[in-house]
Amino acid sequence: MKKLLVLIFVLISNICFSQLKAVIIDSKTKDKIPYVNIWVENESIGTTSSEKGEFELEIKSPKFILFSAIGFETKKIYSDSIKNILELKPLTTALDEVIIRYKKLTQELIIGKFKKSKINHYYGCGLKPWFTARFFNYSDNFEKTPYLKKIRLLTKSDVKNSKFNIRLYSVSKNREPEKYMYDKNIIGVAKKGKKTTEIDLSKLNIEFPKEGFFIAVEWLIIENNRYEYKYNMEGSIKKLKGLSYEPAIGTILAQTDENSWIFNQGKWRKAWQNNGLGKKYEDKYNLIAVELTLTN
Repeated sequence: MKKLLVLIFVLISNICFSQLKAVIIDSKTKDKIPYVNIWVENESIGTTSSEKGEFELEIKSPKFILFSAIGFETKKIYSDSIKNILELKPLTTALDEVIIRYKKLTQELIIGKFKKSKINHYYGCGLKPWFTARFFNYSDNFEKTPYLKKIRLLTKSDVKNSKFNIRLYSVSKNREPEKYMYDKNIIGVAKKGKKTTEIDLSKLNIEFPKEGFFIAVEWLIIENNRYEYKYNMEGSIKKLKGLSYEPAIGTILAQTDENSWIFNQGKWRKAWQNNGLGKKYEDKYNLIAVELTLTN
């Protein structure tokens, strides 16, 4: 009888859980695609492909799965259709012409300055990938320093050298993030602790668009970023296990949601309003703490 119960349990487990495992490749070049963010539609489940384009994902029943990677069309496919290899189609949208500069860099302008010591609130990542974007308006003051040189963010990481991705977007007529300004991953590496993390953009020759643009931070659900910790629920002495994917990204407060956006499950929406975080944060919105250096 016990053997029969064990057999029934194993059969039920196999029915209830399905393990997806595949390699994601470029449909044109057949190259493997790293850091593809993957979501189970309408569920809080997700992961990210490794540097070799590989991923594993456990789901309870057949579902639609969404795949998002910079430079590729977002793909939505039923889980039963996913085999050993999954192909993503490259975007055919033409990027702005790259301008090669030979002039020595002599001028700089810094916008979006923040004070590291003043920031104690962060965006973090749990079990599924997502990203948040901040809009930067153009100003006539940028005319003499029109090129993006570097980005500085406030990061806080509980693991060594956690990785995140930067995406740059143009702005749509509806003031939402739209097209890629650069169609490759821009990987940032955050050292352990509360740090100011710098990312060099000087070799990309990207000019600040007159319409403004978005800087987005994308979390990666990869083993290197995984952090397990223990915590107590209020009123209980029992230790519970928690899991996050590093790093956390520092935020500053804003009075409106005009410049802050969230991307999740393949859709953009405005950032949520703070509630229950104390008088200082109540009814305000969070912007990622990003400092941008411009040059000529």
